[in-house]
Amino acid sequence: MDATPTTLKPTPRWRTPVMVWAVIGSFFLIAEVWVMARWAINGGGWSPTYSNVSTTWKVLLWAVMLITIATIVFYLTWTVIQVTKRRTLTIEAMLLFGYSTTFWLIPVINYTGENMIQNRYLISTTSWGPYMPGWRGPNSEPQQLFSSWFGLCSAMVYFVPTLWLLRVVVLRRWPHLTGPKLVLAAVVVSIVLNLVLEPLMILGSYSFVKAVPWLTLFAGHWYQFPVYELITTGIAYGAVPGLMCYYHQHHPRGAPILRGVEQFPRAARPWIATLSATGLAQVIILFWTASNAVIALAGVPLTGIPARLR
Repeated sequence: MDATPTTLKPTPRWRTPVMVWAVIGSFFLIAEVWVMARWAINGGGWSPTYSNVSTTWKVLLWAVMLITIATIVFYLTWTVIQVTKRRTLTIEAMLLFGYSTTFWLIPVINYTGENMIQNRYLISTTSWGPYMPGWRGPNSEPQQLFSSWFGLCSAMVYFVPTLWLLRVVVLRRWPHLTGPKLVLAAVVVSIVLNLVLEPLMILGSYSFVKAVPWLTLFAGHWYQFPVYELITTGIAYGAVPGLMCYYHQHHPRGAPILRGVEQFPRAARPWIATLSATGLAQVIILFWTASNAVIALAGVPLTGIPARLR
């Protein structure tokens, strides 16, 4: 007896990966508006700056800020050019938007106490951390304008090079890497990239003032560098978004977070896809900030912190 072919029913819209991530993104954006509104209503604004800084440090700190601004402008321009050229919203543009909305999660690093402090010489605002539910951290820690508010726009400086190195260096040498091995390769590439990039930021923008000594480079100094932060930042900024871009461009089904988007009306697809990318960005940045806050519970507070950081 011949078997009757069966037709697989498409996954209902509300259960598609793109819809699940879009709902997550919407939830985070609502929470973000709630926290930032409470901050603004209760007097949130500019933070006093520390002006007694040597000329050398002024030059270095302004250089860091200007490099951050230039990076943001460069990637915004590059993204606009790519979108205009392709006449469609690219996954890089979706991720750029998603990461730009995650700035409100930066204070979570200090949710369990003072674990990271930012330079008080650069332009900053007061922190909105105290307006998050269950806040246990400091109330007066400033948030720099160009490294907290807009700094996560420069996440592309991690995941675009990660994607390039993955293609040009790793996959040319090992073209058959797939699955877990490809993910591991992306993580290693992003960690190596972060090892080059993050020390430049630590020299000017912030300092980890509570860390686990045996898991920290240069432990006991204001420029100490936790190895676990190196790993979590590499994963959050480089590996995850880089892999999303890679799968979207090279996998028949596209990026996992965008699967099922074809079931929605054409006009709605860019909005749903962008919300999905935002959901991924919010979850991964929460993972980055929260994991560092939890690990820091076993850390040792730093002493002798320079006044420009206080």
